Amino acid sequence: MNLCTDQYLLLLADPSTSTIVTITWLAHNQKSSYYFQRAKNIPANHGDPEEIISYQPDLIVGGLYSARISTRILTQLGYRVELFDHPTSIEQVRQQLRRIGDLIGRRAYSELIINKMNLRLKEVMSLPKKNAPTIMQYAPSGFTVGRETLVGDIMYHAGWRNSASVAGIKKTGYVDLETLIVIAPLALIDSPLAPNSFSYSEIMLKHPALLRAKRPKIRLAINPAFWNCGGPMLIDAIVQLRKVRESLNNKQQKTDL
Repeated sequence: MNLCTDQYLLLLADPSTSTIVTITWLAHNQKSSYYFQRAKNIPANHGDPEEIISYQPDLIVGGLYSARISTRILTQLGYRVELFDHPTSIEQVRQQLRRIGDLIGRRAYSELIINKMNLRLKEVMSLPKKNAPTIMQYAPSGFTVGRETLVGDIMYHAGWRNSASVAGIKKTGYVDLETLIVIAPLALIDSPLAPNSFSYSEIMLKHPALLRAKRPKIRLAINPAFWNCGGPMLIDAIVQLRKVRESLNNKQQKTDL
C-alpha cells in the first residue's frame, strides 16, 4: 500500500513461494518506481480498504504516513499490517530490508542484497570528505532536504557537503530564491515533480536572477526512481554524484599543474 514498501517486496519476494497480490498504483509509474517492470503484471490498488480486503492478503505492508485511515481500518478488522517509516539513511535502508526479509521468509536473500550494496558502496566512498564541494537539492517551491534525510545521506556518501545546513535545515524545509543565491552552492540538483509542465513552483530554477548568478555553476538531474525509496538503486545515485565530484577533482588537478 506504499510505493517504497512495494519496491522492497518487488526486490525480495520469491515468485515461486510468495505471491504479491496487489501493489500501489504508483509502482507502475516508470518515473517514480525503480522496479516498475516487475510490477507491470501485478494488479494495482489505490489504498482503499475495500480493494485490499477483496484480495484477502496474509500480510499488508504500507507506509507509516500513507493511507493511514485505511491501514487503521484493516488493522481493526484483524489483518496483519506492518508499517514502515521513510528511511533517513542508508543504514536504515539496510534495517528495513532485513525486516521485510523476515516478514516474507527471505532474510538470507535480503542479507545477500545488503552485502552487494555494501560492496558497491565501498567502491564509491574513496573520495575524501575534507574540503568537499557544496551541493543542494532544489525542488518546486524551494523544497530541499538536509543531512538527516535519505537524499542527504546519499550526498554525504558521494563526497559532497549539503548547503541546506547553512539555512539551518537538518531534515526537510524550504529555501527561498534569495537565500539560495546567497548560500551559493557549487552544484544544484534540479528535482522537478512534473518535468516539462508549467507552474510557478516548477519554474523557479529558470528565474533570471538565478540564471545570472555566478553560483551554482553545475546543474544536475538525478533519476527520482534512484532515491525515492530504499534499495540497491541508491548506489546508482551515489555513483552519478561521485562522477561529477571526480570530474571536479580532475579539473582542479589540471589547474594546479
